[in-house]
Amino acid sequence: MGIDVPREAVRSVLVFKQRNIGDVLLATPAIHALRRAFPGARLAVAVNSGTEEMVAGNSDIDRVIVFDRSARAAGGARRWREEARFLGEIRRHRSDLAVQLTEGDRGAILAFLSGARFRVGVAPGRGGLAGKERLFTHLCPRPPLLRHAVLRDLDVVSAAGIPPADLRLRFPLTDADRARAAAMLAGAGVPAGAPYAVVQPGSRWKFKCWTDAGNAGLIAHLARRKLVPVVTAGPDGEELAQVDRIRGLCTVPFVSLAGRLTFRELGALVASARLYVGVDSAPMHLAAAVGTPTVAIFGPTGAFNWAPWEGIDWGYTEAQSRGTRSVGRHAVIQKEWECVPCGEDGCPGTKRSRCMEEIPVEDVAEAVDRALVRPAG
Repeated sequence: MGIDVPREAVRSVLVFKQRNIGDVLLATPAIHALRRAFPGARLAVAVNSGTEEMVAGNSDIDRVIVFDRSARAAGGARRWREEARFLGEIRRHRSDLAVQLTEGDRGAILAFLSGARFRVGVAPGRGGLAGKERLFTHLCPRPPLLRHAVLRDLDVVSAAGIPPADLRLRFPLTDADRARAAAMLAGAGVPAGAPYAVVQPGSRWKFKCWTDAGNAGLIAHLARRKLVPVVTAGPDGEELAQVDRIRGLCTVPFVSLAGRLTFRELGALVASARLYVGVDSAPMHLAAAVGTPTVAIFGPTGAFNWAPWEGIDWGYTEAQSRGTRSVGRHAVIQKEWECVPCGEDGCPGTKRSRCMEEIPVEDVAEAVDRALVRPAG
C-alpha cells in the first residue's frame, strides 16, 4: 500500500458514495480529481436512490449506478435481489480502479467484489468486519475530526497518488432547469428581474431546525431589505406544516414554493437568488454549489465538517471549533457554548436543540446584512 496507482493501467474508474443527498454533492470535487487524473477512462459513480440528481448531468461522469434504497429497507428476498442486481451492474463496469468514499463493512466488500485491480478506501475504525482493510490496495488514514467532508473525500483519492483539482462543488444546471424555475417564480407572482432571497427552514432532522418565530422574523427582515422572500421546503408533511406555521406568524407576505421543486429546479431557483438562508441540510450545500451567498444556521452538528463549501477551508481548530464566522461568500451562525457541537439528536430526552432555539433573529439578520454587501465574486 502507498504506491501511486499507475495512470496507464486505469481505463475504467468506479466511485462509491452511498450516503445521503448532501454527501453525494460534496463528493464532486473528489470525482473531478479522478476525471482530471484519468481523462480517457470510463468513470461511473455508485449512489443510493434519491441522491442521483446530485450527479446528473455532471460532465465528469459517464454513468450513474443506482442502488434502490427502499429494497434494503424492505429486507428479505427483495433486498437480496436488489443487492445482486446492483453488484451485477458494478461488475459489468469492469473497473480497474474502485474508490470507496463510503466507510463500513458493506462498502469494503463492494469495492473488493467490483473486481478492480486497485481499490482505495479509508482505514477502518474499531468494530465491524475483522481484516477488512485487506480488501483494499490503498488506504487513507482515518481523518481528523476538524476536517471538512469535501477534504475528507479528497484525502481518500490522494491515497492513490491523485492530487486535487478544482475544489469547488459541481452541480451543472441546464437552460431547461432555469426556465422551469423562472416559470414557477412568475406563476407565484414574482416579477421578472425582481431581487429575491430563498429561505429553507426545514430539515428531515427536526433537531437541526430553527424556530418558527425566528424564520418569521428573518422573512420580515428580508422584506425590509427590499428582497422578495421565497420559502422552499421538501414534500414531507412536517416540513409543509412548518411553512404553514411560519406563515401564521409572519407580519409580511412571502412566496411559497414548498413541496413543489425538484432538486434541479431548487438549484436553478437558488442560483438566481440574491441570498440563501437555511439550516444544515442538503439544500444549503446546493446553494453553495451554485455560487449563491449562503447564511447557514448550525446547532448540534459540526460546521467544521458541513459548512457551506466553495473551495476555501474554513480553518476550524481545536481552540475555535464552533461559533459564528464567515468565509468567502458564506456565513455560519452557531452558538459558542461548550456543548456545541454535541453531535446528538437534540438535548437529552427532548429531540429539540436549545442551541438552535436560542439563536436570536438579530444574529441571523446581521449575517444577512453582511452577506448582502459582500462582493459576489
